[in-house]
Amino acid sequence: MKRKIGFFLLAVMISVAAALIRPGDAAHSIGMIKADGGKVRHASSFPGGKDRYMLISTATVIPPYRGDVRVVLEGRPEMDYRLSFSAPVIDFGIRRLPRFQDGIIHDLRPMDRVALWLEMHPPRVDPVCGMAHEEGFIRHEHEGREYAFCGEMCLREFKQNPGQYEGADSLSGTYHLTYYDTKTEKPVMSVPINFMGKGEMPDGGGHHH
Repeated sequence: MKRKIGFFLLAVMISVAAALIRPGDAAHSIGMIKADGGKVRHASSFPGGKDRYMLISTATVIPPYRGDVRVVLEGRPEMDYRLSFSAPVIDFGIRRLPRFQDGIIHDLRPMDRVALWLEMHPPRVDPVCGMAHEEGFIRHEHEGREYAFCGEMCLREFKQNPGQYEGADSLSGTYHLTYYDTKTEKPVMSVPINFMGKGEMPDGGGHHH
């Protein structure tokens, strides 16, 4: 028993160390998966201007929930993202690990603990109207930075008031990493993810490190 506890504490210390050296543009969300809709401790907030962000979403399954869970990132405009299941750095077989495949966590049981890595690549937007970049947007360079506009009207507005829109081509808004029970299609947990635009500041519940 003492040996098992020692192995467990070693695994915890190594896992904590791994979390501390995660990428700089990363946040950690802690929540609960529940049959009637789980909660997270706080929203995760990211500053704008980056091409890539990482979120580590960890959760405990609260009894009596059990089942399969589909995990998706929801929000507009659509964003490229990738989900991967985080196994322990060292697995001593102390806890069972649910199976993750094609965006679904299979066979979740009460008191299971799960950790998902969410890699996000937000689209750049028209700094005037906020529309996500599409093929055919008009390109315009201003002070060494290239901007893209949905049409001549937005480009003209930018040229008339460049100081108002400089750096405003980063995504701004709230997305949700939602966990859906595959049988009922009801959410069992939802993680709010805020992207801060130019001049925006995280609210009191924001969490980013």
